Amino acid sequence: MIPLSRRIKEAIKTGLAMVIAFAIAFYFDWEKPEWSGLAVLMLGMTTTMGQSLNKSIMRIAGTVLGVIAGLVYFGLFPQDRWLLVMCYSLHLGVCAYMIAGKKNQYFWHVTSFVTMTVIIGAGGSPKEAFQIAMARLEENVTGILVYTLIVVFLWPRHSLDDLKESSRKLLVTQSRLYRAYCDLMMHGIGEETQSLKREESILLAKVERDFGAGKADSNLVFAQRYQWQHFLHLSESLREAREMWRQSFSGTQSLDLPELIPNLESFLSRLDLQFKEIECLLDGEIPNQLPSPFDLTIDKDKIQALLPFQRAAVILVKSELERLQALNQSLFECVLRFSENYSLVSSSPVQEAAHIMSTIDPDRLMGAVRMVMLLWVCFLIGIYVDPPGHESFLYLAVIFGQSALMTGNSNRELLLSFAIGSIVAGILYVFVMPSLSGYMELGIFIFIVTFTANYLFSLPQQSMSRLGAMLPFITLTFPENQQTYDFAAFANGAMMLMLAVAINIVMDYLFASSRPEKAFLHLLTRFYRCCSFLLSELTLNKGHGQNFEKCWKANYYYSDLLFLPEKLVKYGEHIDYQAFPSNKHEQVQALVMNLQDIVYRIKTLMDEKEYPQDKLLVSHLSSDLQDLCLKLSEQFHCWFENPTVITFEKSFQMYLATKLDNIETRFREIMSLSPEEEYSDNSSEYFHRLIGIYRSLVEAVIGHARLAEEFDFEQWQEARF
Repeated sequence: MIPLSRRIKEAIKTGLAMVIAFAIAFYFDWEKPEWSGLAVLMLGMTTTMGQSLNKSIMRIAGTVLGVIAGLVYFGLFPQDRWLLVMCYSLHLGVCAYMIAGKKNQYFWHVTSFVTMTVIIGAGGSPKEAFQIAMARLEENVTGILVYTLIVVFLWPRHSLDDLKESSRKLLVTQSRLYRAYCDLMMHGIGEETQSLKREESILLAKVERDFGAGKADSNLVFAQRYQWQHFLHLSESLREAREMWRQSFSGTQSLDLPELIPNLESFLSRLDLQFKEIECLLDGEIPNQLPSPFDLTIDKDKIQALLPFQRAAVILVKSELERLQALNQSLFECVLRFSENYSLVSSSPVQEAAHIMSTIDPDRLMGAVRMVMLLWVCFLIGIYVDPPGHESFLYLAVIFGQSALMTGNSNRELLLSFAIGSIVAGILYVFVMPSLSGYMELGIFIFIVTFTANYLFSLPQQSMSRLGAMLPFITLTFPENQQTYDFAAFANGAMMLMLAVAINIVMDYLFASSRPEKAFLHLLTRFYRCCSFLLSELTLNKGHGQNFEKCWKANYYYSDLLFLPEKLVKYGEHIDYQAFPSNKHEQVQALVMNLQDIVYRIKTLMDEKEYPQDKLLVSHLSSDLQDLCLKLSEQFHCWFENPTVITFEKSFQMYLATKLDNIETRFREIMSLSPEEEYSDNSSEYFHRLIGIYRSLVEAVIGHARLAEEFDFEQWQEARF
């Protein structure tokens, strides 16, 4: 038997599901058989059974809610189309805002366009509205059911293997970062970490996606869902603890740590062994030995000979390493439960990290406004111009707009795909389909077309090309029981597709730049503004002048800052670097990783501000630290006002370094002059943690200036034709 590749198997499954879905629609003589085919097409965009099941559930739930919403809106305003569209505008705005988010995007997408299907297809008739709603529901469910049964029973591809593989890769990357930081602490040199940290962020997101898919197609993952959530939480905490450990290096660079902590090298080796044992568990192997807690021991005689400032630095390194060990131990026990199926006996929810207060995302809000404006523009065109397709033009334009909002792709990518797909579909419609007789021949023809499109465009990044190949074929060839052929109707439908995409492109130009490099620069400017405001907020004492407006504004900038690096990555991937040889893709990646470092440092400072602060530090050093924050805030404000010209004078760099050294010197003096009962090792440790954060923030800002100076941002703002 000839082994089939995964690519061929997936194409066969989608083709078979398409044929069966159309066969059922023809057998029951449904009015819109293409709706079943469209459901199969959209589910075929997934790569694993878990993703297909997730998408099926969201499509069914979205269809039910959309049908109910459509009937309710139509019942409220059956004869007033203006009020009906106003009511749907609010519905569309909410759905569009949720579509631009991260959770349940497809559910909100389906809810929106099914509601519009009921409203538009009703034609002012309550009876017709109910028939359209039921037809949409039954044909959607049919396509979903057919595709689900096929992916479950024919060559099922479970997400559990993908989840384990991505988790193992994540652990390998985190262990490499740990070894690089060990070399940096012990020898002052280590492996380049920027690319590793970027890979870690990508793998964390992939593990989360695979976990979501695995809950749907694997009983084991579903039973162990709380353990997997705990695994994700521990992986994030491990990254945070590792960076906190890294920030403590500045105070120990002049010290001989192995002399002060005699068992340090053994401790680091044990931690490294823990990573390898966890990796063995994820590979399904049994580790040679179970890890056990291993305490770091400080040589009391030698540490007493140090200055109080240096003694605190050693204690801080010790506490951060012990925290890292505790997290690693928890991670091992968590993975051990996967292999021994403890979760099948008892599972309990895992306490999640505290979330920040929800605020309005300006990009998502602008996307919602753009969709509402698109709805009204198309509605007015439909009334006063009567475009090809009539009300279907409005329907498709909104769907294409929502799809672009959900995927983050440009509508310009759809234009070429739909143009080529329409041409190919036209050739098949004119020269092939008229020669077919009976569903046997038509079914084989549908299978060949679906198989070819899915085979040629099998990669996830080719999903728009696959959609462009299949959507014109399903919607423009009008497959029916009593097949008739009308080239004028086909040409009218093809023109409707092109106009629907074109109106979205026009709206994109009106609301945002179509050039990703300009959007990148705009987000970078926003990043500077957020940093400037938040650093200025750090100069205020907790509770000082904090009215509701001030708190909301600070939370708004904080929330915006946390997600800006992720948005910058998206636009950075779409920049045409061949048109800008001065700015390379690697430079953009390095810049975004640097911005992520700055975000992490500011986030840590904001979190520290929420906890009770050491009285000795507040009384003697708060003004110096506030002055440092104010200077950094002013620098970010300068960059915000002129983001294309990044300058960072050496004198200012020297000022920051001198300021930090002066703060450390002043702390030494305060500790030496103050009575011993006024301070403790906890005070010193808290100060070292704080000064380590400030020092790493200054280093990240200086690094950003050096990276940004190499960019030709003005070239990105030049007009292109």
